[in-house]
Order: sequence, then structure tokens, then C-alpha cells
Amino acid sequence: MEEGWRGVVKGQWLQDCMEEWRDYGHLVLRAKWTMDGATTLAEAAARFRERADELDELACAGFELEHPVSDDYAFIVRPGETSPMRLVEEEE
Repeated sequence: MEEGWRGVVKGQWLQDCMEEWRDYGHLVLRAKWTMDGATTLAEAAARFRERADELDELACAGFELEHPVSDDYAFIVRPGETSPMRLVEEEE
């Protein structure tokens, strides 16, 4: 199993993304999740910046959008790479 992706895992949000990719072979992200829970404009802006940095890190790790974002849903994959759990399932 490739471990290179662990280098981009720096916070719980990214850990959750990696686990989702491992289990399902893609990530599902929604723009609405970016600001959920913010109580001030400054906090909302900070959350946008944090998510943008995390998306940049995912892109650097080889993730891409499977299709253009539509109706608030983004499906993110690693082209040419099968998730580790999918490889295990195929061996059984």
C-alpha cells in the first residue's frame, strides 16, 4: 500500500478525506461545509482560507476533481490510482 499520501495529512479534516478516499476511492466535498458553524465574518473568512490551503495540499498530492463542481458537490479522485482498500477488496 502506498504511504506517500500521509505527507499531506496535517489535520483532522485531511485525515477524514484520506480515510474516505481509502474506503470509497473518491472524496465528496461540499462548499457549504466550508463555513458551517462560523459565528463571525472573520471566522468564516479564516475557514475559507484554511480549506483553500487544504485543497491546495490535496492537489499537490495528486488529487483532482472528477467532474466540475455541480450543485455544491465536488467529487475528488486520484487519477490513475486505486484506493488501497479497493485493492484489498479485489484480492479477496
